[in-house]
Amino acid sequence: MTTSRLGLMALFLAAAFPAAAQDDATALLAKAVAAFEKNQQNEKHWNWSIVETRQLLNKSGEILQRFPSVTSESVIRSDGRRCNAVNAWGDGRAPYMKDADPDERCQAFNVIGTPFDVALLLKSASAKVMEQSASAIRISVLPDKSRTKSPEYSVRCAASIKATIQLDPATFFPIRIEGDVTESGCDGEFQPVVHYETVTRQPMVSQFRKGASFRVGYALQKDKFDNPANSFWISNEQHYSEPWNADSRVLYYWGRQVPVNRANGHRLVKDVQATAQEFGAGSQLRFDK
Repeated sequence: MTTSRLGLMALFLAAAFPAAAQDDATALLAKAVAAFEKNQQNEKHWNWSIVETRQLLNKSGEILQRFPSVTSESVIRSDGRRCNAVNAWGDGRAPYMKDADPDERCQAFNVIGTPFDVALLLKSASAKVMEQSASAIRISVLPDKSRTKSPEYSVRCAASIKATIQLDPATFFPIRIEGDVTESGCDGEFQPVVHYETVTRQPMVSQFRKGASFRVGYALQKDKFDNPANSFWISNEQHYSEPWNADSRVLYYWGRQVPVNRANGHRLVKDVQATAQEFGAGSQLRFDK
């Protein structure tokens, strides 16, 4: 083969490779979406308990204030839907309506989910395969600025995230997602809040906005009765570092108003740890490889 033909072939391969890589990323993420949505159907076979901690940091990363931890548990409402209800506060505060029925307890609730829609992030049109082998699959996702102005909050927020997604090579489930909110599509989301002290509702702006960083991990819970169809990937760990408004003097979470008694706050750090138990079984959270 002549030198000129070799040169032409090299140019052809160089031009073709980016398109092929994009197709690979799109195909892999489509499998990840299918695995994620299928996993959500298995939620009904499992219960879970969650412990959350929050800390306010200054610009140097030093802890200014530790807020009361909160332990919650999954409960089932009368309509069959799930919520998490407070089971215990780290400072000894009595949980809101702990002895009431699930519908009442769910008046002040959070869920095990993330502040962004995972499935929509996985559907990103700006993705690239970083690593693909028998032991690891990693995909990078860039913000999609064409969707950051969508009228739907879930769409514009997912489109505002830059992330690295690790897939399980056997099932393509997204076992780890790390990223940053680099666009403003997550800003200004108002969430209804039931204040613990007054039991009245009013809106609250989410802390998850431009400048936030996060890490979400999942662990596979194998069915105790040897039925793989009922196994469940649970979000066993979540970590968030979010920009803090230095003028804020109150932090709202789980229906409570907690005073902020330190100035010069810069970042609010939240960590979430979850354990799971299958209905009808004594299984506990296991980190299966």
